[in-house]
Amino acid sequence: MLLHGSWSRLIGVITVLALVAGCSSTPQSQPNAQSNTATPSPSVSPSLPVSESSAPIAKSNTNDETSQPTPEPDTPRDTPTQGTRTVEKCIVLMARVNDPDSPLNVRSSPKATTTENIVGQLKNGTYVDVKEEQNGWFRISGETPGWIAKNRTDKTCGEKTERVQFGRGQDSIEIRDRFVGGGTHSYRFNLAKGQKMTLTSGSNRGELLPAVISPSGKSLISDLEQPSSWTGTLPETGDYTLQFDSNFKGYEYTFEVQVR
Repeated sequence: MLLHGSWSRLIGVITVLALVAGCSSTPQSQPNAQSNTATPSPSVSPSLPVSESSAPIAKSNTNDETSQPTPEPDTPRDTPTQGTRTVEKCIVLMARVNDPDSPLNVRSSPKATTTENIVGQLKNGTYVDVKEEQNGWFRISGETPGWIAKNRTDKTCGEKTERVQFGRGQDSIEIRDRFVGGGTHSYRFNLAKGQKMTLTSGSNRGELLPAVISPSGKSLISDLEQPSSWTGTLPETGDYTLQFDSNFKGYEYTFEVQVR
């Protein structure tokens, strides 16, 4: 009886071991045959930071055109703007001596490191013809030719050409300048045939108005019946030149141009 019970317990143990072995040999599930890599887990460990490159990108609900930054709007067409004046040419032809330590030394070379090159002196108020400008010096002609310091003189453009453009909503502009010595100042306006131009002098010398020269070179002011103002209809389209000429001493001028 004892032997028979031992065999029974032995057979039971063998049966349990066989069942355990059968469970461990069950085949594992295989990855999808169409994929060469395992599918990543959608979850991210909270202990690891998410880099910018790996962060999900939200889809935009707009197309490429509307997703671009909105440009700043242009100035409305009815908003007035300022006119512009651009100097295209400026040459100093003459200067007037204005030295706080008068008299002004005239030198044989453009340098003040020695007194050996002083060839003469000029009193304040003396007008000189300027032949050349170099590094802050004027080369002058006259009874005492040589070089004088530019910053010890009063000077303006002798030969000047300036381009003037009206701003949006602007039909008039005031111009003022002056001559030191002789020269010519020209103001150019690009205007259209049929427009009406009015010139009004703002100078103490009421008769002082510029000559008006059409694009074809014709003078539009031949005889001023009203010396302080002039009005005329423009005969052609193009650049009109308003021109002042100066005598030896020079002068100041102010005038208004209105075009409609």
